[in-house]
Amino acid sequence: MDLKNIENSNINLILEKNKVIILEFYTAWCPTCKMVAMALEEFEENHPEVFVLQVNADEFKDIANIYKVRTAPTILFIYHSNIYESHQGFIDVEELEEIINRIPKE
Repeated sequence: MDLKNIENSNINLILEKNKVIILEFYTAWCPTCKMVAMALEEFEENHPEVFVLQVNADEFKDIANIYKVRTAPTILFIYHSNIYESHQGFIDVEELEEIINRIPKE
């Protein structure tokens, strides 16, 4: 399954969805970002209830600045437009699941 790349025009529509969203900020030159992308793909295959998105922080610096992203990868966990947790650096599937399970769902 391919992860969805986000564009400037559709970020607000996506963030308004009534789903937990994992938003990863990456750069094309970052080796850790590639490893995180593999973990996110595996996670997404087993969790269709979670919306997984990627933002190229080099191409969309304005979006990265809005979320105060200073390092790649940065992963945000969002629900109802609220950021519940932020993670910088490598993350595996088990850690993704632990964080998702901590988010209070209505």
